[in-house]
Amino acid sequence: MRQVLLRIPIPGTEQVLTLYGYGAMMCLGFLAAILVAAHLAKRQKQPPDVVYNIALLCFFGGILGARLFFVVQYSGQFPHLLDLVKIWEGGLTFYGGFLLAVLAVASYLVATGRPILYWLDILAPGVALGEGFGRVGCFLNGCCYGDVCPTGWGLAWPVGSIPWQHYAEQFLASAGWPSAPGALAALGMTPAQPAGAAAGALAGSLAAAWHAPAIYPAQLLSLVNAALLTLVLYTMWRWKRRHGQIIFALILLYGVSRFLLEILRADEAAVYLLGLPTLLEALGMHATAARLPGMTISQNVAIGMAVAGVVGLVLLARSRRPTLQADYVPPAPAPEDSPEPKRGKRRER
Repeated sequence: MRQVLLRIPIPGTEQVLTLYGYGAMMCLGFLAAILVAAHLAKRQKQPPDVVYNIALLCFFGGILGARLFFVVQYSGQFPHLLDLVKIWEGGLTFYGGFLLAVLAVASYLVATGRPILYWLDILAPGVALGEGFGRVGCFLNGCCYGDVCPTGWGLAWPVGSIPWQHYAEQFLASAGWPSAPGALAALGMTPAQPAGAAAGALAGSLAAAWHAPAIYPAQLLSLVNAALLTLVLYTMWRWKRRHGQIIFALILLYGVSRFLLEILRADEAAVYLLGLPTLLEALGMHATAARLPGMTISQNVAIGMAVAGVVGLVLLARSRRPTLQADYVPPAPAPEDSPEPKRGKRRER
């Protein structure tokens, strides 16, 4: 964990420019995604300028969607309005950024008369690669942490980190500590704040009576998943038969893998599977509804993504539209004819 990579003093002032690990990885992931997409566009003999235009839309739409989804999911973590914009401290979700970015990109492609599925295929491997860089940022920040690992190969996080604070509060609650949730944060024992004297005393007491459990390295497992997705999607170009298969494969594979990875995470509260328990309750099947396991919000979204990916791939396989066939290449826009320079009349002699 290394939330702050660099602190650069600004000459002539008392201000310090702070480079956060999470924000740095997000920027690197964004640049890597652009390079991969531009490379694929050139290989398809398409202008990379389209990728650069899309990148601007993805930057603003993706960050806005990722932040909005996180704020809705964890609204209790934002007591002040200013906290909503502190994205450099973490707090972005892949789902929200992906969905809003796709809507923004699709709108741009429709407005410019370009085939949506064709260009989404070009973007898909870069999206998966950018997700991998984001998970490195999560590891540096300490968010998106895993559940307790019973097999002994987990990671023990340092005192004051986000995972340590989570499990320390659980320990305090089990020991009968009054108002355990948020007690450590109130004492200043958060990654962003130095521990005060009271927090130091509490940390010493905790260290004597309790040791932070080793937890699953969920961020690193997500990084491996993103790397595998990038490799699979990139190699799919060799045998794809329909435009759109790459993006729908990303939606399907990420939905399935994210559902499984959520089993190892502990940073999200469990909720019911979609609206099934409510439906069963209405039908009088109370015992069945009570036995259903809780699932996280991300798992609910993952199920929807997996279903959408399967439906999309099936529809593409049945389609016979010429513009969806893999051998169809949309014509590159013709360059604007530049007016020829006017030539003066030759004087007769």
